[in-house]
Amino acid sequence: MPLRLFKLYQRKRVININVNVTMAGLLALALAKFPVAWTAELIGREHKFLISLAAYFIDMVFDGAVYFALHWLANHWKPGEPEPVDRARVKRFFADALIVQAERIALVPIFALIAIGGMYLLQHHTDLKIGRAFVLTYLTAILITRILHTIIGYQTGTFDDKLHAKKERIRKRRRARAERAAHGDPKA
Repeated sequence: MPLRLFKLYQRKRVININVNVTMAGLLALALAKFPVAWTAELIGREHKFLISLAAYFIDMVFDGAVYFALHWLANHWKPGEPEPVDRARVKRFFADALIVQAERIALVPIFALIAIGGMYLLQHHTDLKIGRAFVLTYLTAILITRILHTIIGYQTGTFDDKLHAKKERIRKRRRARAERAAHGDPKA
């Protein structure tokens, strides 16, 4: 069963993109929670807006790093196959990941408003600790931007499995043609 789920995760773009972005967000929260608390102590708890901004940038670094690793796993890693260094494959990985990231960047104002603004407001108007305010507002921002990104992804074709499969078939044909040409096959 786990292998079937993994193949579904790799095959369905809407699943792997949303799982990757959500997992990157959740792992980034876990990784960033203590640096955010440490930064709050360093800056001073009275500087609530600076703490909120610092939290955003700390989270952004962790989120981006985790997302790129998960994107490779979902879209470019083939378990059981040798992994030769292929510049074209590396370029495809970055091009594909950057398309998803570009769509996410379009949602940054909404994410930032919810995450930074929400954290700032919770620090000012509640007795929640910084760590809890950080986690609560960022979870809310992740949920809302996942819904919006899914809508955008279907409109742009980023989440379209058929488009992704067609591009993959074209790549395989080109690769096979190049291999035939390298071996002197006149049909290449």
